[in-house]
Amino acid sequence: MELLDVYDDNGKKTGKVIERGTDISSMEKGEHIAVAIIFIENSKGEFLIQKTSKEKGGNYSSTGGHVDHDEEPIDSIVREIKEELGLDVDKNEIEDLGFILKDFPVRFIFYLKKDIDINDLTIQKEEVESVSFMSLDELNKIIEKGLMHKGHLMVLDKVLEYREKKKM
Repeated sequence: MELLDVYDDNGKKTGKVIERGTDISSMEKGEHIAVAIIFIENSKGEFLIQKTSKEKGGNYSSTGGHVDHDEEPIDSIVREIKEELGLDVDKNEIEDLGFILKDFPVRFIFYLKKDIDINDLTIQKEEVESVSFMSLDELNKIIEKGLMHKGHLMVLDKVLEYREKKKM
């Protein structure tokens, strides 16, 4: 049984805990589960993108997943990177970009600038079909075709805004 903390509109834990898979219509207004999503960019300006397994929809996304009960979002993303990619990352390398709330889940946003050799990754076949580094042009083609997971697309927008501000 997988437990999830419930968050409020401000990205704070409410103290309420639910079982994963609970019908979200039973949650009250202003209650949300949380997911953590990270975009990993290499020194060439390419992003590590996953094609999800058929069981997970077969779309493109970045690395991420639910924030478990009694887990901080940063620890969740380190765990997801390890589970999905077989990659150990020090949480001090990761930049925390806050969160967005545009619909049901609170999405905690993370960014990592790191050169990674794809051949060193061990992907979790139950969730990930393949991984590749993609330029923004390549990503835009996927987005135009409607193949990018909607939630990850919202997070990508925030990551790109952060990159632009950082250049200033």
